[in-house]
Amino acid sequence: MKKLKALAVNLTMIFASLSVGITIAEVGVRVAGLEGLKKMPESTHAEFYPTFHTIPHPVRGWSYQGNVSGWWTSEGKAYLEFNSHGLRGPEITKARPENTLRIAVLGDSFTSAVQVSYQQTFVAVMQKELGKCTNLESQKVEVINFGVDGYGTAQQLLILREKVWNFQPDIVLLAFFIGNDVTDNSRKLENNYYRPFFIYKNGKLELDLSFRQLTISQANRYMITTVDKLPTWLVNNVRILQIIKKVEADQRKKNAARHFENLQANNFREPPNPAWQEAWKITDELIGIMAKEVQEKGAEFKVATVMTAMQIHPNKEWREEYMKIMDIQDWSYPTKRLQNLGEIHNFSVIDLVKPFDKYVQENPVCFHGFKNTAMCTGHWNATGHKLAGEIIAEKLCGGL
Repeated sequence: MKKLKALAVNLTMIFASLSVGITIAEVGVRVAGLEGLKKMPESTHAEFYPTFHTIPHPVRGWSYQGNVSGWWTSEGKAYLEFNSHGLRGPEITKARPENTLRIAVLGDSFTSAVQVSYQQTFVAVMQKELGKCTNLESQKVEVINFGVDGYGTAQQLLILREKVWNFQPDIVLLAFFIGNDVTDNSRKLENNYYRPFFIYKNGKLELDLSFRQLTISQANRYMITTVDKLPTWLVNNVRILQIIKKVEADQRKKNAARHFENLQANNFREPPNPAWQEAWKITDELIGIMAKEVQEKGAEFKVATVMTAMQIHPNKEWREEYMKIMDIQDWSYPTKRLQNLGEIHNFSVIDLVKPFDKYVQENPVCFHGFKNTAMCTGHWNATGHKLAGEIIAEKLCGGL
């Protein structure tokens, strides 16, 4: 009996010590202003950390919230502002102003470009440069940013249908990211299932919105942490658990990046297996549908190729070694495929890869990367956006 009492006393002291220690640590991290990640509600977008500007969307999986602003510091640093339409950039009217050329830009995180200030994005640079275009005479230019982090071609087609036409664009430009836009369109290759897919049924593409029935644990195996198994009320009220969640999520994101790098190499060769064949087939068909719908509205459709960091790495030896390690056969394969598609569907492709490569051979700079992450990797920095905006504007001006 005495032993049981002693054991009970010892256990009580241990739990009391733990509670005191946890309480002190909790107070300490709050006083220090350290923050982690809260648990995401069911169901929402599981690919990204919960951010002030990203909200669930019943058709596209996620979208940007309107009339919000705040700092982004995870990669690069920028103060983000989203207008009343949930678009990054200044406030605009749905009705196109008189004597104005409107260009709608569809894309993913390279287009939304939260890593840099809005004026540094290639969309804003396009508008500024096109303002100098003599072919426009006295016509004004508005370039509207419809880019959303993580969107693939399927979601870009959906936002074109749901939102873009409200703004009456004259030109629709698809910024196609060579690195993952193909895999984003494939249920078999994409890791984040909390998104809409177009799938083949009886030989025809049909929209599949089954992601609505998914829980977070089913959405993306790379982004679910051990802390997510705990009750939401506990995680969202204990800062230490939120910090632990962030540390694990960051590590999981790095692991996912390594997996993605291996997967990415298949973009630069003929489709190696049935899954990749189908992924490209879906992508080709979605872009073809997009081109057809744009042209039927009396607007012009164009595609610009957004390259991966390694395609234009300033160190030629690194690039060549990377090609050997990853068994990359042809950096230009995606661009050639898109150009062939353009000939079929009557749209032009603005190849950004060649002029970027030419520039970097003469001026060895990193177009991707930031000091608070790593240079020559990740998303375009201000230098990359500037060159992209200038090239696209020059090409568009020449065709006006």
